[in-house]
Amino acid sequence: MQKRSLKISLIQSRIEKEYRENLARVRDIASTASAPDLMAIYENWLGRSPITYGEYLEASQELIDASRSRVLVSGSSYIKQGGVVTSKSLVIDRSGNISIGGKVFPSVATGERARISPGGPPAFMRTQYGFSVASVVCVDAAYPEIVRIAALMGADIIANPSIIPANRSYLWRSIGSSRAAENTVYFIHINPTGITYTDGREVLGGSFISDPQGRIVSEMGSEEGVLEAVIELNEIDVIRNRWRYLEDVRGTLGDLYLEALERIKDRVEKRSSS
Repeated sequence: MQKRSLKISLIQSRIEKEYRENLARVRDIASTASAPDLMAIYENWLGRSPITYGEYLEASQELIDASRSRVLVSGSSYIKQGGVVTSKSLVIDRSGNISIGGKVFPSVATGERARISPGGPPAFMRTQYGFSVASVVCVDAAYPEIVRIAALMGADIIANPSIIPANRSYLWRSIGSSRAAENTVYFIHINPTGITYTDGREVLGGSFISDPQGRIVSEMGSEEGVLEAVIELNEIDVIRNRWRYLEDVRGTLGDLYLEALERIKDRVEKRSSS
């Protein structure tokens, strides 16, 4: 079996107050990456204030250029359109191909649900480089159904851009390992560092990569910078030959998950047009 190696880079840094400050900071960090196949960054990396989709797209393109990456999971942003603010997530490649999705369930704990509308199902891209990736934003990873939908769409890698406080890092490590093994995918969690949560708790990084067996194979501490790792996509095939979880679900419950996906899309469209 021919190896299919993939170079991944994760950006972990602070979040500043202003959009331009954040873009400049992250762009500088991204420029230190060694031209990864896939780069991913955390939730709301451009700040917590709503911006336009055009600003989000422009910043994402600058980041992919600075990092020389083939594909970017551009975290998420609060996007304002008319009187509605939604949590959106982008997957974009060097050729300009784009998939846009969002956060299905805005957070209750942060008060987000009272002011942010759902942004849609996971962004998903079947890339021209031989791998597929989906973006499941923050707390959506705590819903096994959302991650499974992303896996059934065909994702080899599920990115989880988040803002998770340090006292919940233990939980996210467990969630990441479980979701990776349940779906026999790579699960990558990307978290900012050196900031405070909305209720004052510290956010101290801890970004990590779990393999299809649920093992954490690479991780960061609380430092700012880039985590670079090489994963083997063949590992997915090897484990799926032994663990038929996804195949079993697709064969018995696949239609129910497709129906759920359509309901999520309808829900987002109705909220956006209201």
